[in-house]
Formats: sequence, structure tokens, C-alpha cells
Amino acid sequence: MSILGHTEVISVDLCRRCFEATDLVFAFGVLYYWPMISTMIDEVFASVQGEGPWVGQRHVFVRFIGCDLRCVYCDTPDAAKGASGTEVKNCSAQVSPGSFERESVPNPLSLACLSNLCARLRIPGLSRPVLSLTGGEPLLHRAFLKEWLPSERKTFRIYLETSGIHYAEMRALAGLIDVVSMDIKLPSATGGRALWNEHRKFLLATEGAERFVKAVVSGSTVPEEILVAARLVAEQDRTVPFIIQPASGPLSPKVESLILFQDITLEILEDVRVIPQVHTMLQLP
Repeated sequence: MSILGHTEVISVDLCRRCFEATDLVFAFGVLYYWPMISTMIDEVFASVQGEGPWVGQRHVFVRFIGCDLRCVYCDTPDAAKGASGTEVKNCSAQVSPGSFERESVPNPLSLACLSNLCARLRIPGLSRPVLSLTGGEPLLHRAFLKEWLPSERKTFRIYLETSGIHYAEMRALAGLIDVVSMDIKLPSATGGRALWNEHRKFLLATEGAERFVKAVVSGSTVPEEILVAARLVAEQDRTVPFIIQPASGPLSPKVESLILFQDITLEILEDVRVIPQVHTMLQLP
């Protein structure tokens, strides 16, 4: 997240469409740039949701830059790395819902700019569009989301994809997120340390929102880890859907392991599904 806290004259040519009247203030005969909150966005695009129980639905995706985890199976390493110094990348924004054409938009993006980029990807019709916040880790942008989501919820249903460890940030956004896709990071699959306590606190923070839990499993995943994850969810609510998502490529688990993981988890939870990444199979973004 970046907060611009100084007064400066802004070139009219700089992302012209991203500024609204509230961003420019005329006072005492001088045109001032009013300090506004902004954030780093990797891409904005419309596609088919490829993971979890909402698979197949059309979503507008906002991919935030920056993540504090480094999972070995990460499929968005560029977004996860973040941006620093002079290595600030532009946002890649799809220009319309019916085209894969994209344009490059300078980062960081203002509230108004991001709203405009999302609005143009809406498909007219009776269904309420879904805005999927992904990354990277969206909850690292809590201050921006706190300002931005109230207006977006008037149009979109808000769907959050998260690593499931930032429980304080989740509590701060209570009432602003409709659906939570919460990861449980299994150490064998991520290559990192166990995060059971953080996951437990995060799940508590999601009460009141529609939610499901997703665990990526690899060829290194063992049944004991799956049992710990399932029991963690069962402590709070046995009805929360639990998605077993196989890693792809050389990290993928054996089919026999997937069936075993589902069998032992169904002894603890009511709704356990094995769902791969469908968008990669369809070669969609």
C-alpha cells in the first residue's frame, strides 16, 4: 500500500480517467491535488473462477501486489514479490469483458481509478456481479480496502481470496466482505512453517461471512496434516466446506492420496470436495 501524503500539481496526462472531481481541489486561485489513498495492483481482469465451490462463475478479478508468504506452489510469483524502489510495475488492465485486450495503467492506483477499471468489466444482466480480491495477499492492503469496499458493495458481491493468517485485518473489514476463500497452508505443500494458530484465529474472524476453506496438497502432503486442518475447522463449524486442491505439475499428489485425504476428512467435516484449478485446464487467466 502507498499513501500519498504531500501536496503537488498533477499532470492532466497522468492516468486522466482515474481522477474524479473529488481528487482535485480549487482553492485560493490554485488547483491542488488532494492527498488520496492508493495501492499497488498487478492486474484487473474478467474471467471464470477456477477454484473452490464457486468454480465456473464469472468474476471480475483484482490482483493485489505483495505477499508475506513464499509458497513453493505459488502460481503468481510476480504479484507475490511486490514492488520496491524503482522496480514499480504498471497494472495490466483488461479493457472490456468481451475482449482479452489489455492496457498498462501506472501504479499506484487511486480508489477512483480502480473503481473505473472494475466497472467497465461488468456484464449487463440480472445477476449480481462478483468482485474477487486476490493476490498476492489482499489483506495487506487493509487501509485501502476499508475505504474502497463500501462503495463497491453497492454493485458487486465481494469475494476474498486469502492466505488465512491475517486475522486482525479480517476483523477490521467485518461486514465488507461477502465470501471468504480461506487457505490453510500445509507446511509440506508450502515449504514453510506451520501456521495453525494464525489459521484458527482467522477462521474465528470470518464469522458472519459465507466462507470455505481450501488446502493445497502436494506429493509431499501426509494424512496427519490434513487431519490437523480438518479438526481446526471442526472446532468452530463442521459445516464449513473444505476444499482439497491438488497442486499441479511436478508437485501434484497421487490420485490415491487425494481419495485418502477426502476419506479421512469426511469423518470430521460434512462437506469435503476435491477440486483442481479449472482455469489452468481451460488456459484462462
